[in-house]
Amino acid sequence: MRQSAHKDILKFLQRVIPGGSQGQLSRRICLMACLIEACVRNGHCRLESLSEPTDAYRARRKSSLLQQTKRWLSNKWTDWQTFYLPFVRHFLQGLAAKGEIVFVIDGSQTGSANTTLMLSVLCRGFAIPVAWVIKKGEKGHFPEEMHIELLKMVAQVGLPNGECRIVLLGDGEFDGQGLQQWCCDNHWSFVVRTSSDRLIDFDGEVARFDSMRTTRSICFIPGALPLANAVYWRGKGHAKPLLLLTNLELGYEACHYYKRRFKIETLFKHLKSAGFYLHKTRLRCPEKLANLIIVVAFSFVFSFCMGLFIKHNIHGKTLETMVRKDRLEKIAPITIAQIAIKLDAVCTLIFFSELSKNFQWVFT
Repeated sequence: MRQSAHKDILKFLQRVIPGGSQGQLSRRICLMACLIEACVRNGHCRLESLSEPTDAYRARRKSSLLQQTKRWLSNKWTDWQTFYLPFVRHFLQGLAAKGEIVFVIDGSQTGSANTTLMLSVLCRGFAIPVAWVIKKGEKGHFPEEMHIELLKMVAQVGLPNGECRIVLLGDGEFDGQGLQQWCCDNHWSFVVRTSSDRLIDFDGEVARFDSMRTTRSICFIPGALPLANAVYWRGKGHAKPLLLLTNLELGYEACHYYKRRFKIETLFKHLKSAGFYLHKTRLRCPEKLANLIIVVAFSFVFSFCMGLFIKHNIHGKTLETMVRKDRLEKIAPITIAQIAIKLDAVCTLIFFSELSKNFQWVFT
């Protein structure tokens, strides 16, 4: 990847982030562009990899770049609202124009000292990082206040709730009444898993959810809770049913959406062991880790879009050198991008050039 890749990433960031070409913010964005380029090229988010000299900073020593990277991560002016929210605003508004936005929320261990609660949005069959909060400690349930805090971060985007359907998907950790109330107040739909000992209303009789016995694959219980309906879903070939809570009016519709919740597991895989090794970071400070995820999230977005670009625009022998034809449909876009980068394929530079000229392509 030559210097033009850095320039194209920088142009993209300056066009997306308001005031990105002026003053101190311009300098911080320029450094972030270098970090993103290094992360995409090396496929690793450890500080040593991010600090390897690129063509844009070839004259500087690695030790100097490492100190710059540490200062960027710890800078009080580095945060999600400044550097990632403007991208999220453009991205979600592009999805809203299609009439539907589907969010997935879940947590994952990041490093040995912190756990990340992340909200992602489904796009083209994959989950894309949107917002995140960090708590110290090993993986475990987050308090409901942090669930709602994460949703409020995304609410800053100003989504047109009345013009498109917004659906939130989550597992059993996110079945709290406070989260359900927030979704109802903001006109969001939700489909979340719940526990088997949850007490629900069966036509005036309160009983445990797992006390229900039915031969039907999907059973819909309206008004099971004050804010939610219940869905008893036993999939074909599964011994145990999935127990769901939703404010949707159709059980089959709730099941259709919940099937897509597992896309966030693929996202975590690509952010970690199959992508940028976020789980290997040694950062222990939650604030620094949150800032590192900004770089990793952009690296994922660029790699994902590069993979889509290659799949849909590159053909013939160039594509055959990267992936077999019979595997093209099944292989993930980010995997194709990683292969192209390792091969130093010309199509990677073509992608970044197109990105800088037509950055709206990323949002549609």
